[in-house]
Amino acid sequence: MSDSIEAPPAAADNATDHEVSLKGQVADEGYDIFEEGIAQSVPQDIADAVRRKIDRHLLVLMCLLYGLNYVDKVAMGWAVLFDFRKDLGLVGDEYSWASSMFYFGYLAAQYPANYMLQRYKTVRILSSAVIIWGVLMLAHLGLRNFAGLMVVRFLLGVAESVVTPGILLYTSIWYTRKEQVLRTMLWAAMQGAFSIVCSLLSFGLGHITNTALRPWMYIFLVLGILSILVGVLWIMFMPETPNKAKFLTHEEQVIAVQRVAQNMTGIKGYEWKYYQMWHAVIDVKTWLVLAFVLFTQLPNGGLTSFGSLVISGFGFDAFRTLLIGLPSSVVSAGSMIVWGTISIKYGNLRTWGMIIPLLPAIAGIAAVYATMDTGANKYGRVVAYWLINSYAVTWPFVLTIVGQNVAGHTKRAFTNTMLLMVFAAGNIAGPFFFRSQDAPKYVLAIAVILVCFCAALLTAVALRLYMAWQNRRRDSRYGNADGAEEKVDGMRLGMHDKTDLENLDFRYVL
Repeated sequence: MSDSIEAPPAAADNATDHEVSLKGQVADEGYDIFEEGIAQSVPQDIADAVRRKIDRHLLVLMCLLYGLNYVDKVAMGWAVLFDFRKDLGLVGDEYSWASSMFYFGYLAAQYPANYMLQRYKTVRILSSAVIIWGVLMLAHLGLRNFAGLMVVRFLLGVAESVVTPGILLYTSIWYTRKEQVLRTMLWAAMQGAFSIVCSLLSFGLGHITNTALRPWMYIFLVLGILSILVGVLWIMFMPETPNKAKFLTHEEQVIAVQRVAQNMTGIKGYEWKYYQMWHAVIDVKTWLVLAFVLFTQLPNGGLTSFGSLVISGFGFDAFRTLLIGLPSSVVSAGSMIVWGTISIKYGNLRTWGMIIPLLPAIAGIAAVYATMDTGANKYGRVVAYWLINSYAVTWPFVLTIVGQNVAGHTKRAFTNTMLLMVFAAGNIAGPFFFRSQDAPKYVLAIAVILVCFCAALLTAVALRLYMAWQNRRRDSRYGNADGAEEKVDGMRLGMHDKTDLENLDFRYVL
């Protein structure tokens, strides 16, 4: 679909999609302003100027929020290098349980989190969540035992449960389907970028001695304060929807809504429609996406919590482990930026972005496994380990697949609920493959990761083939959907909160 904004033919005013009647029901708060501008043709340079203005006002805080969301939940992986386990008296698999407890909270909160995001203001929910998890990061300073750690980790998971679905929803509210890929890559790349910064920060904080606070406490102190600050900034500066953005003139608000209407997914609705939950359940691509998430998040759960220990097992001390782990984050962030840039020029790369990055990850983990007992040079094994993190780029691509190919506000919210529950389950289970008796080589865990990556690769190929087949099937049955009249029909149906199964002018982006 083109990103240009054209006036529709007059006949489109009374058009409805093949078998779907709108019945005068409006379920989207952007509908009135959409109809106000539907007869206007907007020059592309003006639409681009509005997009750039939106970028300037939103992207920095979106990136800060997602970056902190990531490093806050993995901060324990740095703290463990500075006597965190010893100070809290953790023994056996208690560290694994503490790592997984975050995702128990995340899992338990997914349905209410997505329900709230559907029913209430996205910005209010996200800003409140950031402030709450900032307070919980500060609460780590008072921990003295395993029980307290488990409580704080569970609550941290609950607080952060709204972030990924919330920021994904927020991105879809403001950007076209083509634009969403790069923007999602930018905020997702903050995982790697913030990991680099926080690894260096942890390296410096780890050298602080002879103070009332232990070195690992400074990590939680700094991240907690930063999180609270970002939450306050979100309250102050982030608008809910384009039609309510004070930094846009009224004419710019109309253009901003017109731009996003092309997605055929609406702007923002507040009604929870239970039939759309069923549409999510019977959709084949839902289950392919869930399988892919499981196969990539089982490895992620283990590598996030035990990555530093795997590297130290190659024969490095704590400080050298922190520095040697930095290129993994460079691979992660760099891959996302590269793929996001490529997506500007070429379309239908989303599923390729789930397939190709797994190839170096498979090669890297296979090399680590194959050299386990060969006496291979430890720096060669480190290079292989760096390659593994290329899989991280698949996560934002999965999110764009859901954000752009699932229409219907409730259907998308419920799909996100299922996706993030599987995400949590994978991250819960992942650390337990890193058994304490297998340290420092963790043979079982490395083998499981290799198998999971191979399964994820096959699942992504199946997803691409299925969506391509669905597009051909719709073109064959209902005709090509690229005409101006068909596009407006599809946009209206999106504004009336119809799912992609109902809106037969909807075509899946690959």
